[in-house]
Amino acid sequence: MSGTRLDQMIERSAACICDSRCDLAALPRELATAWPEAPALELTVALASAAEAVQAMLARQGTSWVRAQVVWQQAALVAAEVHYLTVLGQPHATAGDLLAHWAQERVGR
Repeated sequence: MSGTRLDQMIERSAACICDSRCDLAALPRELATAWPEAPALELTVALASAAEAVQAMLARQGTSWVRAQVVWQQAALVAAEVHYLTVLGQPHATAGDLLAHWAQERVGR
C-alpha cells in the first residue's frame, strides 16, 4: 500500500463524513474513480480508518458520528464485493475492477 495514497483516501473519506452535504453513498465510487490502480481492499482500509478516526474524536453523538457508522457499513460492503471478485477469479482486484463490477451490476438489473 502506498501510504501517501492511503492517507489521501482516508483524508477524503473523513472530510466527507464530517460534511453533511457530502453524499456518503457515492464515497466508495469516488475513491475508486480517483485511485483505480489501488488494490480494492485499500478502499476498505480507507473507509474503516476514516470512520474510526472520526468516531474516536466524538462521543457517540452528533451527525458526523452517525455518518461514520454508515461508512463502517460501506467498508464492510466493499470488503464483501472484493471477496466476491476473488470468488469470480480476480484475487488481486483493483479499485478499477470494482468500478467495472459495479457498472456491470447496474446494467444487469
